[in-house]
Amino acid sequence: MVLQTDRLFLRPLQPSDADALFQLHCDPLVVRLTTDGQPMTRVQSDERLDLYLREERDFGLTFFAAFEKQPNGDLLFAGRCGLRSFKYDAVEIGYCFSERATGRGLATESAGLIVADAFGRLDCRKLVGLVRPANQQSQRVLRRLGFTQNRITCHRDVDYLYFERNKDESTRI
Repeated sequence: MVLQTDRLFLRPLQPSDADALFQLHCDPLVVRLTTDGQPMTRVQSDERLDLYLREERDFGLTFFAAFEKQPNGDLLFAGRCGLRSFKYDAVEIGYCFSERATGRGLATESAGLIVADAFGRLDCRKLVGLVRPANQQSQRVLRRLGFTQNRITCHRDVDYLYFERNKDESTRI
């Protein structure tokens, strides 16, 4: 399955994306906003890719490689965006874009595609997003997409702002 806009092309992650994902997970902005200041090792990055592929196989929840369409028709890897299983009745949305790809609305645009697919084709009832308190960019993306922050939660020994959006809540993107 492919999702796209005039600027973006998203396709499910594949094992062949391991190198691009590792580079993304070592991007200085990604490290600063999503980790404790240490980039993932290659093993950790490959394990994350394996997790995404397992979630797709086991639950039908897809993480996509996000590519920015270039004027000459080429596709330039920009990041990843997709869904994972979460606790109880919720599905988690996640996204991560390289520093080169930030500041132009690509994360909001790609996450908007994921939200529409989750509430449409997948008929999810609720989406959640976990964001580190210092990650103002990701907080803005979720708010633009109609998510509401309602608490702080500890997940895998890290404090996150917990955002959620129910299927029946409308939004303007």
